[in-house]
Amino acid sequence: MKYQRNLKITYAFEFFMNLNFMQALWMTYFAFKGLSLWEIGLAESMFHAVSLLMEIPTGVIADLYGRKLSRMLGTCMRLLYLLVLFYVDSLPMALLAFTLTALSYNLESGSDTALVYDSLIADGQSELFTRVQGKREVVLQGAAMLGVFIGGILADISYTHAIAYTFLITSLALVLAAFFIEAPHHEENHRPKLRQHFRAMMTALKGQYELLALMGMAGFFLSSLVTLHFYIGIVLKDEGLSLSVISLYLLISPLGGLLTGLSLKYLEHHAQKILLIAPFFVPVFLTLVLFSPTRILSLFFLGVLDTLIFVFTNQRINSMIQSAQRASLLSVNGMMFSLVMVILFPLVGFVGDLVQLKTALFGLAAFSAVLAFIFYRWGHHHLQS
Repeated sequence: MKYQRNLKITYAFEFFMNLNFMQALWMTYFAFKGLSLWEIGLAESMFHAVSLLMEIPTGVIADLYGRKLSRMLGTCMRLLYLLVLFYVDSLPMALLAFTLTALSYNLESGSDTALVYDSLIADGQSELFTRVQGKREVVLQGAAMLGVFIGGILADISYTHAIAYTFLITSLALVLAAFFIEAPHHEENHRPKLRQHFRAMMTALKGQYELLALMGMAGFFLSSLVTLHFYIGIVLKDEGLSLSVISLYLLISPLGGLLTGLSLKYLEHHAQKILLIAPFFVPVFLTLVLFSPTRILSLFFLGVLDTLIFVFTNQRINSMIQSAQRASLLSVNGMMFSLVMVILFPLVGFVGDLVQLKTALFGLAAFSAVLAFIFYRWGHHHLQS
């Protein structure tokens, strides 16, 4: 079990990487530094535009030069982002900061799951992937909740404190990443050239309609949940709630994700049914979250759905691709998410400006219901174990 240590290091590494004290505060920080709402929205769009362009190239880095290297480079980009964040006082600096954090996200996206999955394959334990993903979700969601809570306390003292402590913890993550062992994902003594790798990747995608449909489904529904997470804060603020109360609301979805991660080992045998049914509940809770009496319960179940859709689509996608192109093809999956976000996020904001934000989110819920029905009809015939 040579590669078991990768799993233990992954849990610790991802805890530190997600213990980000600025993750729920960057919008208020940019406003504090004098950026307008339009400029803040442009910075968010820059993040997803860079993610869209760089997902596949960064995935190729992970496949050709190693998942360990990719994860370490991603951590270095996060550190550079935090350094730039200290000096954000204009739109160009904000765009630079979000370009760096997008590159960090891209270098980690795909290489993280690829390293875990290939480590399990190398130890002959690929059947444990769903359980490992469940533990990772617990770590990720737990760290995110702690980051929101502590970040709020630190930011009340000074935003500088929140950035500085995040920089320190990310530095510890970089040290941990140095202890990863590269899991084998090419034939021994054979590393394909860049052109050969791209050709193999495109061949793997050719005719893989089920794979592309799964990526598209995950991209849309996960993007819908992220879009709601960003905009619900504005809805709550418009209703007169304080920032401290809003931050407590933002802890509810990660709690749902955390508890779901703990339960995944009991649900993995029903993964196919869950993949078909879970999208139907997205529009239900996207609608109910807009009403005060059902808001807390809805936020909780949106966190549950986020974890279920993310983990079980990843399980299915990983089972359909070869190790040599795993990080690159998982980056295609990440690219789908970024593509949807580039369109969906500003569209919801644009409609919200024209009419009302709640109306725009109702429209998102209605469109989600239509796509859930289409996906169910398609998946019922094509998602066979």
